Order: sequence, then C-alpha cells, then structure tokens
Amino acid sequence: MALRGRWKHRVTLLHLGNQRPSVVVVIAAVSALLGAGSHKLLSSSSSSSSSSRSVVAPPPPVVRLVERQNGTLVALEEELRACRNKQCPGAFSRSKEWSECERKFGMGLAASYAASKEVWCEGKASLTCFRHAYEHNKKTGMFCEGRNLVIDFRKVGGSSSLSKASRYLSFGEGATTGECRKTRRWKAELLMPHAALQLRGLREAAPPAETVEEATTTYLMARDEDCENMFHSTADHLNAYLVGVVLGIDWRETQTVLWDRHPDGPFEELIRSSFSRGRLKRAADYPRGPVRFRRLVFHLESPAGIVFPKVAGPKGIMRCRGSALWAGFRDHVLDSFGVLRVDPPAVPTIVVSARRRTRAKNVGRVFADEQALVDVLRKGNAMRFEVLDLATLSFGDQIRKLRGANVLVGAHGAGLMHVIFLADEAVLLEIHPSYRLDRHFRLAARMAGKIYLPMRSTRPVTCRGSSDSIPVDPRDFEAALDAAVRLARSFDDGVAECGLRCDPRILALDPHIPADLRPPNPNPLSTKFPCH
Repeated sequence: MALRGRWKHRVTLLHLGNQRPSVVVVIAAVSALLGAGSHKLLSSSSSSSSSSRSVVAPPPPVVRLVERQNGTLVALEEELRACRNKQCPGAFSRSKEWSECERKFGMGLAASYAASKEVWCEGKASLTCFRHAYEHNKKTGMFCEGRNLVIDFRKVGGSSSLSKASRYLSFGEGATTGECRKTRRWKAELLMPHAALQLRGLREAAPPAETVEEATTTYLMARDEDCENMFHSTADHLNAYLVGVVLGIDWRETQTVLWDRHPDGPFEELIRSSFSRGRLKRAADYPRGPVRFRRLVFHLESPAGIVFPKVAGPKGIMRCRGSALWAGFRDHVLDSFGVLRVDPPAVPTIVVSARRRTRAKNVGRVFADEQALVDVLRKGNAMRFEVLDLATLSFGDQIRKLRGANVLVGAHGAGLMHVIFLADEAVLLEIHPSYRLDRHFRLAARMAGKIYLPMRSTRPVTCRGSSDSIPVDPRDFEAALDAAVRLARSFDDGVAECGLRCDPRILALDPHIPADLRPPNPNPLSTKFPCH
C-alpha cells in the first residue's frame, strides 16, 4: 500500500510488522537523534503487503549518521538490541545515564515489549500478548493483539456515565470468544485491570452463523479514570503510540473505540486525529450481536504509563533528558494536527496558561493576581505574549497556539503537559504553590527535550472551597521570566543577548527580529575590537 499525506513519514517508519523489532527501534532512535525535521530525511514509500516488507535505504544524511556511530546500520542495530538485555554500551551511547533512560523509558522499552511476544490462544483465532516488567514499581504492563476474535455486543454492558464509580464496561458470559485453545502461556493474573474484565472470560467457540465481519484493525482504548486530566490522559496517549510502534499499526487505517463509559472528554479530538481513521466509536455503535474482528488490539492501560516522576526508583528519573519514544509521540501528534513542520518563532513568544473558575468547575491553582503578572509581561520588548485559559479552547486550537510558542508559563497543573508540543527549542516556567512538591512537569519538560525553569511561591494560598489561589510576588516572577526570555532570545538564529527588557542597541544587532518589534532608528552596538 502506498502511503500518502500527513501520515506518510510516521507510518513509513513504524509500519514494519514483519521486520525484526529491533529494526523498529533503530529507525525511531535514529529519528530521535536527528531531532526535529528528521522526518524529511527518513520519509520514503514502503510496501506493507503481508507477503513482503522492505525498508527503503535511508538518504545520505542518515547513512552518514550511522557510519559515524558504528560504521553500518547492522552494527547500530546490535547496539540497540543490547538494550533488551539491560545494556546499552558502545559508540551509540551518549552517556551511561542516557543509555539507562532510553532503555527504561525510550525505544528500549518498545524493544522489551516486542521481544516478550507470547501466543496465549492458538487456532483459527489467536490472542498474542506482550508484557514488560517495570523495574521501578515491580508491576507488569501488558497489551494484547487478537486475530479473528468475536465480541457479542449483546453481552457488553454500559454506556457513557458521569459517575467515576461506573465508568468501565461489563462483560457477560461468552462476551468474547474465538476458535482457539489456550496455551501454556496463558496467565490471566497478568492481564491489566480493564482487559481482565473482558479476557478472563475468553472461551473457545466457533462464530455463530449471524456473525458480522469487521476487517478494519480495531483498537480498544480503556482510558484512565482521570482521562479528563491532560497529565493522566497523556499516559494513555503515549502508551497507544508505544503499542503502535511494537505492532506496526497504521493509525490512518485503524478504528479506535473508546472502550469505557467515560464521557468523550477534552481529548477526543487528539485521539480521533492521531489514533483513529475517523470518528471514534463506542460499543453501542456496533450491531447488537456477534462481530468477528480480523485484528483487535487491547490497549496498554495507564498504570503502565511512563509520565509519572517516581518511575525511576531511588535516584528518580530526573537525570533523563530526551527519549526516542517521547520524540516519536510528539512528532506523531504534531503531524496529525498539521503543525509538525512550522518555523520557530523569531522572538520570544510566551503563552501564559491561566486557570479560571467557572460556575461549572471550581478549579484550583488560579493566580491570586493575574493582572500583576500581565503587568510584568508588558515590561518586555521585542517579544510577544498571550494569556490563555486553555480550557476554553479545542485541543486543536490549544496545540496550534502552543506549537508557535517557545515559553510556556503556568501554575502547577495538567495543562503544562503541553510542554511536549511547544516549539522545538522552548522553556517551561512552572510556578509552584508553597504546598506542592510534585515533579510531573519537570519530567515532561526533560523527556521532551525542553528547558525547565521552576519558581516557588512562599506565601500561603487562599481558599475558595476546594479551590486555591496562588499569590505570586511580581518581583520574583519578573526575575524568573527574565531568565526564560533570556534563554529564548538565543534559540534558533537569535543573537540578542538580553532578557525581558532589551537595550535597543542589542536588539539592533539581531536581523531576525520582525520589523514591527524592532526599535526605531536603531543604533547598534559597535562590534569592532576597540584595542590596538
């Protein structure tokens, strides 16, 4: 099948189902090493027929990279294969810490899942499962792929619900069947919580005569119980991407089903755009009877997520910086919204994420004096800023706004996960209330390859019911913002070495500043060496 349009580069890289898993890891890792824009080097047409798969030879820049690392792609593949054995030595490794991070939280994780492939039910139908034992919490993550399994939707219970106590589907006896016999590998106790509700009852049976056939690859996504929260939902989205890497899923040809009773929620657009060929389905969208799925994928549920900052044990994950897996996820989502290939902002471009209470929701961690922060922002020159309540925007509008920004400012809160989707060079300025010690967004910033800049309010919050207001000292904020802007001015081709308020003589040295932000009648500093 020839690949087209916005999905081309990502599917070309990952749709390698019949290739050795390590090849998937190699190509994604090379993509991460090349950084933003590597899709231009790696994109190519590929054949994805079941009879043969081939990987088109990479263009010269990639060849040079591989030669520089290890001489040949084969040698590089050997390096990455070692990650499965908890080793990432050799020329490919940038450091011991990087190797460990990539093994645990990057493409080494994908390699581990791929290498664990086990057939649990075998016959005309099949169930194949993939698992990984996480070192940090001693838990096991698992997802499964079914072939020719039958779901009888008369025995699937539950519709969308606002009550968290009843947000998952129920399955009657015989709800899931297949013409297969369980193998010695079958271990129902390893199934993840929501998949277990369905698959523990899997029984051997021929499909009834009235069975409807479904040829489209179908992905059953049972979301986190806090899926309306961007932090928790990112665990699901990143996991879906990981499953796609391992199984070679072409999301452009996949139907994703919200396999739970949660409301659609604020991330329906992200899932629909990035992980489904079109409108998301629910169980109720299928015929009331048996449906046989040619290919059925059971989601890697959020308890196996790698977004949580305690995931690396006593030393923590904070030594990690960047990951091929996170980079691939970022590129995939950005591409699905058409904003992967965008020019970086020419000047510091700041988005302030401001949470605001509404009648419907008494949100917490709002700024006690938002206007005071705006007044500080207005002191700047040769920069742009915008204050946004992200909750009022569609996800598509959010991601388009954030992709054009290279500084994100906000109080500790789930919306700061947008650090993943900022301009390729960017800063996250996180304002902590006095009482919170979480490191969620420090982790996200580091894994996304962004700069993390924290500040902490030392004054106590004020409360309105369960909602708190954070007092922020304007002088402290100005100092932190000055640092963020100073960094942002050096991104890309910027040459203005100054902070929030720039001397016009310094600005005049930077030819990339847009005309509407340049100082009038510029008189640049002399750059001639004055001593003789």
